[in-house]
Amino acid sequence: MKTKKYKRLTFKERVIIQTLMEENKPKAFIAKKLKRSRSTITREINKWVIDSDR
Repeated sequence: MKTKKYKRLTFKERVIIQTLMEENKPKAFIAKKLKRSRSTITREINKWVIDSDR
């Protein structure tokens, strides 16, 4: 069986992402802080951000 090359974001990491987004920090800054790729952060944000038009 192959091992995964990634690990899921933890709840703690998600809270940090939310906090830093509220402080208007750029995604690249958040990615460096969490030692994750910028695309991972972007996907996570896009997945959970609710469009204000709805």
